[in-house]
Amino acid sequence: MNQYYPAIFYPRLILKFIAENPTANFKQDFHRIDSNQTNLPNKETNDSNYVLNKIFYILIYINLFISICFYFFGLYPFWLIVAVWASINLGCSCFISNLHKQSSKKNIPSSIQLKTKKENKVVMRLPKREAKLNLWLNGKVLQPVGESDAQNGVSEKTFYQITKRIFPNIVQGVAFHNPKFPHPYSADFLIVHTSGLSIDIEIDEPYVGNTKAPHHCIDQGKDKIRNQFFNNNNWVVIRFSEKQAVKYPYSCCKLIAQVIARVSGDFTFLSQLNNVPSLPPEPMWTIKQAKKWAKDNYRKTYLQ
Repeated sequence: MNQYYPAIFYPRLILKFIAENPTANFKQDFHRIDSNQTNLPNKETNDSNYVLNKIFYILIYINLFISICFYFFGLYPFWLIVAVWASINLGCSCFISNLHKQSSKKNIPSSIQLKTKKENKVVMRLPKREAKLNLWLNGKVLQPVGESDAQNGVSEKTFYQITKRIFPNIVQGVAFHNPKFPHPYSADFLIVHTSGLSIDIEIDEPYVGNTKAPHHCIDQGKDKIRNQFFNNNNWVVIRFSEKQAVKYPYSCCKLIAQVIARVSGDFTFLSQLNNVPSLPPEPMWTIKQAKKWAKDNYRKTYLQ
């Protein structure tokens, strides 16, 4: 079992799907702008720019010649001639510049313009991949039997409120029938993606609040059996420590979004969390460590 939180456990069926259908690189393959296409040389544009530049310089020489004639014949004072000459040339410059822009835009082939717009569009989802995953998992994912009567952890309410902003279809406190145990398994949170990808999210505290009994310890073995049960029924299991869920809830959401993107190819959730830092790892604990923390009221250091 993984010795650090967050811990992600994939079913074999999901791992096989990923291996046979590798997810494309989001940044390189879905946010690409083909600069070679937009910067193609255009002979017609270059020729028109040459003509416009020639016209511009001819107008400057004409204005300069007229201004000198007016000055030597004493028709206008020198300062007025300079002002008029500068105004005329500024107007010519603006006019020619505008013609440059119109000519360049007009001479770019429409096929290149359309391709540029299309390539600037960020592809967030892969419908074909999602449909394939849906068929891959159809009828193979265990369904819950109803709501759980297990008591919610003290940190779960706030975590649920935050995660629901990112994942609107997240549900809390759901029960699963386990034929090997008299009581059903209770899932802290579930997310079922439209592709059929099903994720069980667990928040692990080191000890029970009222009894101080060690909980979720790596040398207890209970969580390992439970993870195997969900994996065998084609659920992805993600485990966070309670401290991670309390201190870094949005980083937890980012990791969930990364799992969804990796398996289904849906980057819509991950795109909302680009600026959120990655979740800092935290070591799992043993029974001995949990007892010491219970004695020191360790949970109060982050629950406050």
